[in-house]
Amino acid sequence: MPPPSRSEDVREYAVPLGTTAPTVPFDRSELDLAPLAQSAVVGLGEATHGTREFFRLKDRVIRALVERCGFRTIAIEAPVAGTMPADPYVFDGRGTAEGSLAEMNRWQWGTEAIRDLLEWVRSFNEGRPPTDRVRVRGIDLSTPSATAERLQSVLRKFDPHLAESDAMTALTSLEVSADGASRRRRLDDALTRCAAIAGRLTEGGPPDDDPGSVESWRTARHLCRVVERNCEWHRVRHEHDGPHPAGMATRDRLMAENVAWAAERDRGEGVVVWAHNSHVQRGTFDDGQDWTDEEAMGEHLRRGFGDRYVPLGFDFGRGSFRALGGEGSDVDGVGTFTAKGPIDGSATETFDAMAVSPSFLELASASDDANLEPWFARPQAIRRIGSVYSPSAPSEERYQRTILPESFDGVVYVRESTPSVPLA
Repeated sequence: MPPPSRSEDVREYAVPLGTTAPTVPFDRSELDLAPLAQSAVVGLGEATHGTREFFRLKDRVIRALVERCGFRTIAIEAPVAGTMPADPYVFDGRGTAEGSLAEMNRWQWGTEAIRDLLEWVRSFNEGRPPTDRVRVRGIDLSTPSATAERLQSVLRKFDPHLAESDAMTALTSLEVSADGASRRRRLDDALTRCAAIAGRLTEGGPPDDDPGSVESWRTARHLCRVVERNCEWHRVRHEHDGPHPAGMATRDRLMAENVAWAAERDRGEGVVVWAHNSHVQRGTFDDGQDWTDEEAMGEHLRRGFGDRYVPLGFDFGRGSFRALGGEGSDVDGVGTFTAKGPIDGSATETFDAMAVSPSFLELASASDDANLEPWFARPQAIRRIGSVYSPSAPSEERYQRTILPESFDGVVYVRESTPSVPLA
């Protein structure tokens, strides 16, 4: 158990959030929106990709940022191409929330909570002028061919000849599963072809007679860059089996570039990013993996936006969550797992002893407290469970160790985690 005095001191700065229900607006006693309203990008993390309470609380924060702070972009840790159907759904009602999530093809986001968020955004947008509607963007990477297929579809709207060109056909049929030398040659060829398409778009300029075609032209230019980013990532990630430092570093750098594009392109006061704690935090991953020393997406965003980037971490004490079964698991695919109480000496243990849940801890004020400053100045452990859960791994490996005020501006704490609810 942590020293009672420490938990009592931290409790002084922990604000009860009352409920996880997204439909209940925050009042001033729960969450001070002023620092978030002054930011350009807010990163909302999560200690697992399968905790219902995290999703509901993030939905609650997003609604406040949209309604009260003028944010107009939701950027999610999902492939750019796969997320594209969600945007026309929320923007003007094309398709359905469930259908767009099916095309996203990520078990993490195919949940009732994400569907409810998209349906709320659609309701918020309805009747508003196009310049004041919320957009949904993907920021993660995928195979180059998946993005190329979206690019081809967009090109058909204003340049059918370029859409059916040999360069475009080669990109949509690109395979990256070959051996190293062959894969590198294919990716180099893809980069050359993509550069040629981007050059054609730049030389031709945007159509000057149709606003819809101009929008398609801008989207096509972005997708060209996304194809290039996917090629760059695949060159690195396949150099070794499984996740490795260079692959993780490249992925987070390129995700940050996709966030920056949305911040530059979209209207509104800011972008809210939905991703794992490990990605939204400033600094390095600090998670005990081989890529511990690599820079997270949040560090790139900090450099790009300075103090106008505000990341919030999410932690939980115990309970169940969804994840892919890993080593030592008898679960094939996505299943439900249970975590016991916090490990001794962790920050999670201190948060748990406060007995305030759900709660929000603003770290700058707490770490300025003379009694707490030495504790916050040292690396502390909070939960970190990725997409894959290995029951046989030591408990310590399911935590990341970081100097909390350096990584996050605040921590949202939930004492009990329950599994996210997948769509039927």
